[in-house]
Amino acid sequence: MNIHIKTIYKKELLEIKQDKPLIASLLALPLILGVIFPTIFLSLGYDKSFLLSTEKISPMIKHFSSIIPNDINGHTEILYIILMYIFLPLFLIIPISISNVISSSSFVGEKENKTIEGLLNTPITNKELVFGKILSSVIPSILITWISMFIYGILIDVFGFNIFNKIIFPNFEWIFMALILAPMITILSIQLVICISSRVKTSKSAQSVAIVFIFPIVAFVISQASGLLIFGIWMEILLSFIILIINIIIFYSITTKIDREKLILNL
Repeated sequence: MNIHIKTIYKKELLEIKQDKPLIASLLALPLILGVIFPTIFLSLGYDKSFLLSTEKISPMIKHFSSIIPNDINGHTEILYIILMYIFLPLFLIIPISISNVISSSSFVGEKENKTIEGLLNTPITNKELVFGKILSSVIPSILITWISMFIYGILIDVFGFNIFNKIIFPNFEWIFMALILAPMITILSIQLVICISSRVKTSKSAQSVAIVFIFPIVAFVISQASGLLIFGIWMEILLSFIILIINIIIFYSITTKIDREKLILNL
């Protein structure tokens, strides 16, 4: 790793470690999605009355019939769909939210703390600066996401074994999302924060970028529940490819057009 990029990365991680309230806020959403939600639905899975009531939404099963394993049948199909497909896009909110908080506190925070002038006057190139900022945000975000997914999977496989009579987590969709799609969309989110950093003066303003991504994710969840669009592997591959191209374009646009003098004057 380039020495300048490594220096920025270490500096950002040190600041994150020292900000205890920030760390606490970052863990709230992973706790909800990775622990609380699966615990609630798994507990309902042991309730026969709940499983019988799912017959009212049995049309949902038809939309997922081609991807539900043959040995998942009966009343457990709906619960399987909820745990393995409805929750899938929701986990993308974790790295997006965390990276927005970190990157906005990092880049725009430099402006708030009046430290960006000294940083921009160093021999660090624009590419090194942007890449270092991206790394310092994307790595903690993805690591926290993976940990929450790991706990989510453990809960499903341990407490859901008696419901499904098999280990169901992870499937290929979850693995691809964790390794490819989540990092891609997280990098895109961070770069958008950097893009608007020259136009805002507070980190709270920069955090509004997360809203741009949360609405489409909620739309995916609704579309899956209604059967209009299945967030399956081919959809993930398509989105990852599109986002990769956008990331490359934005990265080169940022690094070639970033105006250091303007950033300093906007302090």
